[in-house]
Amino acid sequence: MKTILVPTDFSEQAKFAFDFALQMAHKLKGEIYLLHVADLPVVSDPMGTNLHAFLSPETLKSLEDKIDSKLQDFESVNTNGVKVHRSMEWGNPFSAITKNITDSNCDMVVMGSKGASGLKEIFIGSNAERIIRHSKVPVITIKEKTEISSIKSIVFGTDIKEINKVLFKNLKELVEFFDATLHLVHVNTPTDFKRDTEVIPALKNLAKNYFPDGTMVHVYNDVNEDLGLIHFTESINADLIALGTHGKRGFEHFISGSVAEDVANHAKRPIWTSVLNK
Repeated sequence: MKTILVPTDFSEQAKFAFDFALQMAHKLKGEIYLLHVADLPVVSDPMGTNLHAFLSPETLKSLEDKIDSKLQDFESVNTNGVKVHRSMEWGNPFSAITKNITDSNCDMVVMGSKGASGLKEIFIGSNAERIIRHSKVPVITIKEKTEISSIKSIVFGTDIKEINKVLFKNLKELVEFFDATLHLVHVNTPTDFKRDTEVIPALKNLAKNYFPDGTMVHVYNDVNEDLGLIHFTESINADLIALGTHGKRGFEHFISGSVAEDVANHAKRPIWTSVLNK
């Protein structure tokens, strides 16, 4: 976890994410790649069709200079000796961020998120949500200003059906980095109810085989998994929620949904996600 990619849209949440990443990078003696992706300005023809404006090289250079100035403003804070590589690109934010994850050979993405709800969540989604679904490295989404020293307890939601050693290795490293207590929780729902006599031994076995000493196990009942995770996290006042996501796409994703993305949209605390199908 020594190289962190931080996409930014210059929002307040993006500034929170950059500050969080700086703290992580300082502790890790790592470095940050700060990236802004801008869509080219568009104009409409008389028929109402959006067309990319044909901008002169001078105009593009002027826009790039303004964006670079904003990126420098991000760095105007005390970076505490952390090396920050800043860059900007024209294009689709999701595509460019995904490409940069590979090109920078980063170990983690830290990005701000405002969340989403209602029709916007169903039909549009956010760049953070899409990155969560597709990133090949773990992603932390930040909504509020957070000090890494404040993260002392981490909730990991598990359906106890899958053993994913890569996911568990990444999670263990996360817990050790924050020196936090890990809470393994299985959310029982009306449509997928399991007896405690089945779930608790499975959780204890998971904790014993893959996670640090002191890991705690819990069963929580709620109407669905994402609400259950949020409600359980609030009930113990935990500081971060961790989840694995299958990275489902297209129609399959629309039908099945993703607990990780739903939690990332609705929880106020930082969310750590890692794709299961590596």
